[in-house]
Amino acid sequence: MKLDRYRKYVRAGVTAFLVLAASMIFYYLLFHQTSVRTAFHNVLNILSPLIAALILAYVISPIINFIEQRIIARLFARHRKTQSVRCKKLVRALLILLTYVAMLFALYGLIATLIPELFSSIANIVSNFSNYANNIQDFATKVLANYPEMQQTADQYISTFSAKLSNWLTNDLMPMLRTFLLNLSGQLVNMVTFFKNILLGAIVAIYMLYNKESYIAKLKKAVYALLGLDHGNAVIRDCQYVNQEFSGFLVGKVIDSIIIGAICYLVTSLIGTPYALLVSVIIGVTNIIPFFGPFLGAVPCLLLILLIDPLQALYFLIFVVLLQQFDGNFLGPKILGETTGVSSFLIIISILIGGGFWGVFGMIIAVPVCAIICTVCRNFANRRLEKHHLPDDDAFYFHMDHIDPETRQAIPYQKKKIDEAEVFHFPGYRLRKALTKLATEESPVDAPYTPAKPSTEEKNSNSSDSDQK
Repeated sequence: MKLDRYRKYVRAGVTAFLVLAASMIFYYLLFHQTSVRTAFHNVLNILSPLIAALILAYVISPIINFIEQRIIARLFARHRKTQSVRCKKLVRALLILLTYVAMLFALYGLIATLIPELFSSIANIVSNFSNYANNIQDFATKVLANYPEMQQTADQYISTFSAKLSNWLTNDLMPMLRTFLLNLSGQLVNMVTFFKNILLGAIVAIYMLYNKESYIAKLKKAVYALLGLDHGNAVIRDCQYVNQEFSGFLVGKVIDSIIIGAICYLVTSLIGTPYALLVSVIIGVTNIIPFFGPFLGAVPCLLLILLIDPLQALYFLIFVVLLQQFDGNFLGPKILGETTGVSSFLIIISILIGGGFWGVFGMIIAVPVCAIICTVCRNFANRRLEKHHLPDDDAFYFHMDHIDPETRQAIPYQKKKIDEAEVFHFPGYRLRKALTKLATEESPVDAPYTPAKPSTEEKNSNSSDSDQK
């Protein structure tokens, strides 16, 4: 009973303490930004192996799930055998090992193939740039043969541009590459730290992948212990939705980019495009970035091919346009589906914001993050509309002027002049209006005090009391 008696005072004290602590934290964050930023970077550096492990485990987990559920499980079901716990653990360990080996071989093959070709292509462009400029000038001369004035102007621009570009390639680009290679030795400590974090993350990711069901079960157990049944179910459902959006989009985008890169390499090899492998890898990798990725990859490839063979550059441009139309209208929807539910306008805005904050990584994760935020806002708005007994269908609000407060029906839009006294009534407007009215009313504040006169009933009662006495 005593505890119930003082419970409200305890709550008030805890609330005051939390408000005071939050105020102090806000003050420190506001006026000590440098130290906060330094501490944040230190914590981030300490947690880098764990973050790398989480990302690596999240990326590899769908591959292992696919092989276990679609291949291994079907093989056992076909032979009418059941997997023991020991067999499942052995299969999981072998799959993790094979996945790591396959990723290392793929990374090594990509680097061993692309880096030499990249440097050889740059050296080839620098050494043969005058021939490439002549090829472009001859191509422009053939195209503009019937227009002498335009041909002369084009020749002047090509000559000026080629001279400046040749000077930049010879005097700036190659020294910059040499300086970059020399500076790599100076960044040896940072490179060692980076690879150390990746190695530790890969080791931690093995344990995460091997016992992921156990860790997920313990996390769910902790959620129910802290939040109870109803809130625990809601949190777990929300996390499952977030995982569904991220994993579905990222896995589908990687598969889509691999297919696009393979198609690009096949077609460019058939039509004889220079540097077909390098161009195809650039197109495939940049295709992971939504919306802007195809343009970011096609522009440098087009300029590279234009220097060597302008006609092949024209063929490549036509092919890339057709390829992106095929990807955007057929292949992408087939793989990804219409799961995001985000408009093109919001996709562009989210990619710009994500790229501005976190670069390429932000551009990749911008779409699923935007889809989750839109889902949160949509569900919140629908609940508020349901509370006010209003429909949540977008078609109800098309071409609407306002909603009638009595019938709850949409009034069609009509062009009219709106009085300025009827607008910008913010919350608290009526209260301020009432206070203003009270302040402007004349009240006898300074009037002298006059006692109230007794009524007739009081007089009669007083006289009867006096008679009795």
